[in-house]
Amino acid sequence: MKLKKNNRYLLHTIFWLVIYIVYLTQYLFNERSGSLRHDFSTYDRAITVFFHLLAVVAASYFSTIRILPLLLDKKQILRGVIEFSAGIYIIAICNRISIVYILEPLLGGNFGGQESIPQILGGLSILFKYYIISIVSGALPFIIFFLLIERQRIMRKQAEIEKEKISAKLEALKAQINPHFLFNTLNNIYSLALQQSAETAPTIDRLSQLLDYLLYRCNANHVSLDQEIQFLQNYLDLGKMRFGDRLSIQFIHKTDQHYTIAPLLLVPVIENMFKHGVEQVMGPAVFSISLKAASNELTLTAANNFMRGENKISGIGLSNLKQRLEILYPGRYLLSAKEHQEIFEVKMQVPLL
Repeated sequence: MKLKKNNRYLLHTIFWLVIYIVYLTQYLFNERSGSLRHDFSTYDRAITVFFHLLAVVAASYFSTIRILPLLLDKKQILRGVIEFSAGIYIIAICNRISIVYILEPLLGGNFGGQESIPQILGGLSILFKYYIISIVSGALPFIIFFLLIERQRIMRKQAEIEKEKISAKLEALKAQINPHFLFNTLNNIYSLALQQSAETAPTIDRLSQLLDYLLYRCNANHVSLDQEIQFLQNYLDLGKMRFGDRLSIQFIHKTDQHYTIAPLLLVPVIENMFKHGVEQVMGPAVFSISLKAASNELTLTAANNFMRGENKISGIGLSNLKQRLEILYPGRYLLSAKEHQEIFEVKMQVPLL
């Protein structure tokens, strides 16, 4: 979930508050250990740390907002280094001027005499030793924190983009399956109509049921396995009506409980059987289909006779099926095809929910 704008501001405020407390605690500890002078009150230390933190904050946002994008562009690295050096130098000067002309008078005096602006600008050794090093080192925690947050944001965005790509690809594959199926089914009805068959009306009724499933039932990521099986049964019945006695179908299905499955995942196997097991076979055609769902796994075995010498696994159906399986069940599915004499068999195994 993306952080809302107000929450981002709150997160930044909390971060700098924690850094301020850490700086102040470290300052007070150093004072007690004897490494700092003792004539400053806790209030004086708090104000001093606050002025230093302002420079660190400025350097942090300058580095992350302006400099990092330049450094990430190979063509802008030199520009980024130059702008970073100039920017940190200006921040150090502003910090030194604010301390000399605001903080030190506020604390009751100018220790060692007040410097002029030209002296501050030219005091590179003082700026580098007491300001630039501490400002840059102080900004590092925020820069690292920013990079970690930005990396998570980029990874999350990439994951969302990848998910959208996969979803779009799946929809495209399903869209390719649907016209293929409809084309075959309309051919069935056209053939019956030419014969003025009494089965034309019942066939149209079955087609309407299939269209209802395609348009309204299979738009979800998963559908009931029982619905998918009924879809296959209707499809097989339509094919049987078209080819009549020339086609013999044995469809056995068994499930041990109610499962869900990706929609239209099984029909490409059946389409392939009609294409290569009936339409391109002279004489009788035999389909043997076994579907078993048990222990959260589906096994579909489909065998049909074929004519030797033809390419049985070409075309859009099984090719799309393999692509969908690779997206939906990467490394967790089985899709195999083999032939024995004049029998072609496809076996598919997928996990079920």
